[in-house]
This record gives sequence, C-alpha cells and structure tokens, in this order.
Amino acid sequence: MSDRPAHGAPSGSLTEGLLERLQSSARTPAIGAADGARTPAIVFAATAERAAAGLVRRGVHPGDVVAVLAPPSPDRLLAVFTALAAGAVVLPLVQDDRSAAAEVLTTTDARLLLAAEELAPEALELADRSRVRQVVAFGQAAETTPFDELLLPGPEGAEPDRGDGAGESGLMTYVADARSVRTALHGQEELLGRFRTLDADLALTHQDTVALDASMPEAERVVLAAVALWRGASVVASPGEADTDLAALGVTVQGSPGPARIG
Repeated sequence: MSDRPAHGAPSGSLTEGLLERLQSSARTPAIGAADGARTPAIVFAATAERAAAGLVRRGVHPGDVVAVLAPPSPDRLLAVFTALAAGAVVLPLVQDDRSAAAEVLTTTDARLLLAAEELAPEALELADRSRVRQVVAFGQAAETTPFDELLLPGPEGAEPDRGDGAGESGLMTYVADARSVRTALHGQEELLGRFRTLDADLALTHQDTVALDASMPEAERVVLAAVALWRGASVVASPGEADTDLAALGVTVQGSPGPARIG
C-alpha cells in the first residue's frame, strides 16, 4: 500500500472540484471506449458540470433520484457523473430485468431518466410503467429530450439554484428477487472513503490507464473512475467483452475482478 498523501482529493462529493483540478493540470487524460474512441477528460468534466446545471434548471433538487439506463460506456459514466454533480441520487438500472427496473423507479419516486440512444425505446417503456416524467437520451431519439439540451445556457445572468445541500446525494444500487426489490444507498461519505482507499492502494499517475468493465460493482466502477481522473490517469469504459484487447488500449490497471495493476 502506498503512503502517498491524498493531496487534492475531493471533499463533499466525488465530482466536486474535478473540473478545476483538470483545468489546472498540464496532463491530458482521456475517457476511452473499447473501440478506441477518446474524449479528453477536461471535456468530459466540463460536460458533466454543464449538464448538471441543466438538470437543476429542469427541477432536479439535492437528493432527488435520477436514473441511468446505458451499457458500460463513456455515456454511462457521463450520465452518472452528471447526476452526482447535480447533487442527485443516481440510480443506474440493470438492463436485463425490466420488471425490477420499473419497480425500483416507482419505489424511489424517480422522475427523470438518462438513457443511451439505443435504449431510448426501453427507457420510454419504463417511464410509462413508473412515475418518470422525462427521458433524456444521448443522440436524437424520438419522444425524448436530447442530452445536448442540458448543455444550453440558462437565462442571461441567471445561475441554477442547486439548493443548500440538505438532500443526501450518492449512488443507489438494488437487488431483485422473486419477492421484492431491495435498494442500498452509497452516500458521499462512503464513496469518498472508498476513494481514499483505492487512491492509496493504486497510487495512480498520469502514465496509467484504468479499465472499467461490466462485471464490477457499480459503486466500485464509479469510484475507480473518479480516482483515475483525479490523479491524471486515463479511463477505458469497457463493456467487459472477452475480446477487448486491453494491451492495445494501453491499460495498466484492470478493474475486475478487483482493481489491480496488470502486466
């Protein structure tokens, strides 16, 4: 375990201060997809902040539940970071169990759903089966609000009110069985505690590239991504396909079965 001090580690939430940190660094980490497409991390963080402001302008308050329906990908990571930056409780949905997804959306009173473009029809169906009032989708999907609309500026001189922080934010996961759907809230204190542990254990630098994949627990995947970006490392958001060539993507740290260096 590294005893390196966690200088510049986030406080309050995983996303707070990330954009400013990237802006003040000469490093150029990126968010990558399994197909090799890359987005500069500073663009990713700026987009999450602007989209979070858009969510707030659309009535998302601290502690509100914002659901996410997308495969493991840069879009899913962006949706999660956006909801966290808005002070919401982000609820990533398990794609292959629609009944459980509809039930957890209803029981948590989720009113907004961020969805991948290809999953927009499924997101709209889930909205019909729950209290979700608005589906925001990446790309252009019929009957949805384009994610890019969240990036539009508000009225001149107006700043979105993100509330006083009274509502608890974090990441919610759920488990379904034949009898019920049980949820667990991973609050910011828990997420930041895990951040500090992974940060010390992995001692990431700008020379690292971290692979996330579908087999990781959601909270672990999000925290690992946050650690990587804070330390100037790049991230590959992989769907966990067996034929993904991690070496070709420059991966030095693999997220599954547990975050660890490879090679």
